[in-house]
Amino acid sequence: MRRSRVVLLVCSLSVVLFLLASGAALKAGVGEGTFKQMLTFSEVLSYAIDNYVDPVDTEKLMHGAYEGLMGGLDAHSAYLTADEVTEWNKTPAAADHADPGMTVLKTGPVLQVVAVAPGSPADTAKIAVGDQLRKIDGHSIRQLSLDQALRLLRGAPGSTVEVELLRTKDFTREMLKLDRALRSDPPYVLEINDKIAVLKVRDLDRIPNDGLLSDIAGLKEKGVDRILVDLRDVASTDTRRAATVADLFVAGDVLRLKDRSGRAIETLAAKGKPAWSGRVAVLVNGATAGAGEGLAVILQERRKAPVYGEGTFGLGTEPKLIALPEGGGLLVPGYVWETMVGKRWNADGVTPDKVVKSDSRSDGDDEQLRNTLEDFGKPESPEAAPKAA
Repeated sequence: MRRSRVVLLVCSLSVVLFLLASGAALKAGVGEGTFKQMLTFSEVLSYAIDNYVDPVDTEKLMHGAYEGLMGGLDAHSAYLTADEVTEWNKTPAAADHADPGMTVLKTGPVLQVVAVAPGSPADTAKIAVGDQLRKIDGHSIRQLSLDQALRLLRGAPGSTVEVELLRTKDFTREMLKLDRALRSDPPYVLEINDKIAVLKVRDLDRIPNDGLLSDIAGLKEKGVDRILVDLRDVASTDTRRAATVADLFVAGDVLRLKDRSGRAIETLAAKGKPAWSGRVAVLVNGATAGAGEGLAVILQERRKAPVYGEGTFGLGTEPKLIALPEGGGLLVPGYVWETMVGKRWNADGVTPDKVVKSDSRSDGDDEQLRNTLEDFGKPESPEAAPKAA
C-alpha cells in the first residue's frame, strides 16, 4: 500500500509540474516558491489518502485536484479527460448559435444566467436572471469551462438540451428539456431620450453594422447630440465582435491579442469611416464581459467616453488546448486581449469613471439608466470635449 502511494505521489507531482511548465500557472513561474508549493501539494494528498474515513479513489481524487488547479485561473480554463479532448477537437469552436436563449457566465463552479432573450425557450420556461445551471446534458458544470458549457448549450435549430436548473428565487432544483432556437429578438434597440440616443446592445453576435449605420446616420436630424451605449449584460465570449460596433465610432486598430511572451498574434481594426463624431458614453455592469468589455475600453480610450455603472466581469483571455502525456488536456487561458496602448480588462474588469449603482426593484423603472442619463445629459465643459477619432 505504501509503495503504491509513493508511486501515486510521484506521478501526481510529475503531472502538476508539467502543468506549470506548460504555462498553466500564468501568474506563478516555476521556481523555488513553486517547488515548495508542490511539496505542500504532496503532503496534502498524502494526508487525504491516509486519514479519509473510507478507501480513497485516487483517480477521482487526482481528477478533482487538476480541476481545482485549473479553476484558479479563469472561466476559460479546465482540465479535460482524454474523451473530452477528443470531443473538443471534433466540435468546431464557432458552433451553430441556436440555443435556449440565455446568456451565462461562469464564476468558480457556478454557471449563472445573466440575461434571458425575450420570447426564447428559456423565457418560456421562466428561467430568470440569477438562476444557476448545475448540469447540461448530464455534464456537471463544476468540471466544465465556460467554452465547454456554451458548446453543450448550442446545437442545431430544433434540437433539445437538458439542463438541471437551480432557481435562486426559492432554491428549488428542476430538470428542464429546452429547445434550441435561433434568436428572433432585435439584437439592439435605439431609443431617443431628449437629446440622448440610447443604444441598448442585446446581442453583439448578431448586430448588422449596415442597420446600425443607417439608424445612427439619422440621429442628428432628430436633434440628438450624444449617444449612450448600454452594454449591461452583454457577455459575448468572442471579443472580436467588439470591432463590429467600434467602427461606428472610431477608425484604425483597436485591440490586439497577445501570448504570454508579449508577442501580438492578432490585431483587430475598425474599418471604414466612423458614423458618429458626437459625444459618447458607456453603461456597464457586473455581467458585461468579453466583447462587451472590449467595446467599453475602446470607447473609453479612443473617444474619451465616460464609463458609467459598476465594475465589469473581467473576461479578457482566450483559451488554447495543451495535450498532457496521459491523453488528457488543459484548456489554458494562454492569450490576452488589450488595447493598442496596452490596457487590459482581464480579471479586474473595466472600472467605471462614475459609479452608478443598479437598483433591485422589479417595478420596471430602470433607475441606473435614469441616473446615468441625468449625469450624461449635463452641459459639457469645453476642455472635456472629445476629439474625433
